[in-house]
Amino acid sequence: MLKKQTVWLLTMLSLIIVLSVYYITAPGPNDDLAYVNKGKNASEMKTTKTKETKKSQATVTNSSSDDSFTALRMKREETRDQLNSQYTAAIAEPNATAEAQTKAMEKMSELQSLNMKETTLETLIKTMGYDDALVNTYDQEVKIIVKGKESSKKDAVTIMEKAKEQLGKQDVAVEFQKPAK
Repeated sequence: MLKKQTVWLLTMLSLIIVLSVYYITAPGPNDDLAYVNKGKNASEMKTTKTKETKKSQATVTNSSSDDSFTALRMKREETRDQLNSQYTAAIAEPNATAEAQTKAMEKMSELQSLNMKETTLETLIKTMGYDDALVNTYDQEVKIIVKGKESSKKDAVTIMEKAKEQLGKQDVAVEFQKPAK
């Protein structure tokens, strides 16, 4: 009984912390948030390097804002925290079968592994000379947003190859943002 209450308390506290951070950093009704896909004045390059690549694309946009990166990171973390809470609740469920608990633990482990891989890839991209990078993984699709120096088709292909090495995903989209001046 004590373990169940402890898990429940920790889950609620983590939820309160996540929501507090979200509300503190969320833009107000008069604030303008620069969205990554807004104002595409850029050229789109379709790149297919091998037959196994279904679709890979790179985009250069002029909208660059630290707020957009922060908002996207917060959204990614919020989603992951919700999934983690669901898995924790499934593990703590007193009527859950051992199979269901094992499956929830495996999902938690996969989520942690994915976080580590995304962070590693972001660091690798930054070491290429870019100011910042954001990696979002959805099922078999990866979207990478890179901010910094001038970009080229060669850079996009290099980033796509690194993403495939780290994440093992087939569909990789790379979007470049020019730094704020």
